[in-house]
Amino acid sequence: MMRKLLSGLALGALVFAAACKPPKYIKYMSESGDFATEVPWGWSVYLDRQGDDYYNYTFVGPFEPEFHRGVPTLQVRWYGKDRIHSLPDGALEAYASPEDYVAKTLRDIYGSERAMVQEPHRISVAGWAATHFVVVSAMPVPSTMSFGVSEDRAGKQSVVLRQHAYAVVPMDTGFYVLIYPATRAGYPKYEEQFNYLVNKFQTLKDGPAGPALKP
Repeated sequence: MMRKLLSGLALGALVFAAACKPPKYIKYMSESGDFATEVPWGWSVYLDRQGDDYYNYTFVGPFEPEFHRGVPTLQVRWYGKDRIHSLPDGALEAYASPEDYVAKTLRDIYGSERAMVQEPHRISVAGWAATHFVVVSAMPVPSTMSFGVSEDRAGKQSVVLRQHAYAVVPMDTGFYVLIYPATRAGYPKYEEQFNYLVNKFQTLKDGPAGPALKP
């Protein structure tokens, strides 16, 4: 179930309501207290959670016509290892490891015609050896769709040219996935915000049901 959360983002808005210039970013902590990061000021946050096995926080920005459906987002997901969860279409999925997630995502979501802006490589996120990559892939969409449509294949098929960035952070009982699901045209608009979310990401527990981590 997708829920809109009133949290630090909304609370902070009250603090700065009296004609003060708002900050560019605001600190955000998850419901379970397992992660904290900083996200763009004024963005809404929605949570899709399936127990302690899976969740998806979606931070939603202002309307941007270059983005798919006109909606720029940043996402933080948790996947428990080998834990099954359902997708919006009713299908089920599970991943054995961060490496399994990366391989299946590139194969099943983006396909053989994908182009890699950055191949999977190691970066440090919250002191963990995370995997970062950026992929470009065309996704067919209905001809009636306008926002985010960037190409038309020989005048026969409308597509969205996706450019998505990932940072996959391994933990003992699962892994986090930080995602910037942009389009090729819209990607530069919030690339900085995604990088900031990644650089400020803190792991406080081993997942939503795990023990607190030592500082």
